[in-house]
Amino acid sequence: MDDEFMFEIDELMNEGKFDAVIEKIRELDEDEMNLELSLILAHALSQCAEYREALDTLKSVEDEAIADDMGYHLETAGAHFGLHHYHAAIEEARKCIEIDETCVEPWLLLCLVYQETGDDVRFDMVSERAKELDEEAWDKIFGDRKDELALFDTSDISLLLDYISNHFGEIQCMIPVLENDEVSGPHPINFLLVKPSSKFNYYKIISIGLGAYKGIENNSDEVKIHRIEMVTFLPPHLSIMEILMDYNWVASIMRQFGEMIQFENSWLGPGHTISYGDNLGDNVEYNGVIFNDAFSICNIDETCVLDDGDELEFLQMIPLYEEEMLYKIQNGVATLFKRMNEKADKDINFIYLERANTCAEISRKKWALPRSAMEELLEWEGGDGCYATDRITVDNRKVGIMYREKPAHPTLDSGWRFLAGDEDEKYMSNIDNMEIFRLNTICNYDPDIIEYLDNPVGSAFYRSKNGEFKPMKMK
Repeated sequence: MDDEFMFEIDELMNEGKFDAVIEKIRELDEDEMNLELSLILAHALSQCAEYREALDTLKSVEDEAIADDMGYHLETAGAHFGLHHYHAAIEEARKCIEIDETCVEPWLLLCLVYQETGDDVRFDMVSERAKELDEEAWDKIFGDRKDELALFDTSDISLLLDYISNHFGEIQCMIPVLENDEVSGPHPINFLLVKPSSKFNYYKIISIGLGAYKGIENNSDEVKIHRIEMVTFLPPHLSIMEILMDYNWVASIMRQFGEMIQFENSWLGPGHTISYGDNLGDNVEYNGVIFNDAFSICNIDETCVLDDGDELEFLQMIPLYEEEMLYKIQNGVATLFKRMNEKADKDINFIYLERANTCAEISRKKWALPRSAMEELLEWEGGDGCYATDRITVDNRKVGIMYREKPAHPTLDSGWRFLAGDEDEKYMSNIDNMEIFRLNTICNYDPDIIEYLDNPVGSAFYRSKNGEFKPMKMK
């Protein structure tokens, strides 16, 4: 791997741009990967809470890692901790200590494990050693947790309950804590079931207490503090018993992801996806989630302001299949939502036990142009989504027909549609034979289209025998 690439990766890591690191490394061909890059990828995945994928990445290079590879065991310990595999995390941390007893990182990880499992005796023991090695590092994580958490008081809870009742609907009941799902941390996170109403005709499960923790988002040179609660929407036809029995995984998953803020200073915001690494519940096949702005869904224009002046945001949690999460990484969140809204068999804003996997068939397609070969060829303002048939992106045919219709969405869709030109009516009637892409992606497949893209809605062109595009009239 050349020095320029590694320098760019190092810069992205230092800036905390872990999504970008994941994307750049995944663009590499398999023969370009090595142990160093795999460890970097695993670390970036863990920072994005994609612990299962991090662990899979580490297992793929297990044979290459030597027994005393501190970095390998440390990353493996962190991934296991993120998945709540505490015994495995402890084992890996101890291997690190056997390699170098003076390295503070595994001691800090043991502190986190014992803090989360409530083992105060062991927490104090490993904390003593960690502080001997680097008291500043220990203090940064554990020393001022009470001040950092800005815990809710009685007035905050009362204010939040009033806000939920006034803006989301009447509170039906508290979702009970599930068996083996103990509330961890110094501040409880509970969940309310809110009734359907004439204004919002669906059930809502809303967290209360998650906003006691502050999530940190790096924005340019500033650090902005945010407080959030989570909300999910369920179909109105369900009975209370169905919600408590069949949807009991929802609150459990929301709690686990919410505790990322408490234990890892992780930021959750609209468009953020988290891979769970396994099915979210026994009766569902979702593997992860994406977060969306709940205010816009409910048409709420008034934020919840706490007594200390902090604004409290509400994030909607939408379950995703593994293929949908991969599609988001490849194409962006706006394109994913557009695709889901067009292809889902049910309203994606509701959580259904089963809905169609809107990206299931994509995983079976082999794109003619690998992601590693993509270049930014186009400067474009406005919606840059487009449709292209598999004849272009899978069969590697040149664009034969291009036309621009009224965009389906003003900020997401460019209106451009691309065909090879030999697709018949039967082919075009099957929506699985075309996909949504960024315009720049199709420019990589066929750069000849670039000079025609500024033409207005209603424009259409076909490729003549000499290879040039000529204007045409659409039927």
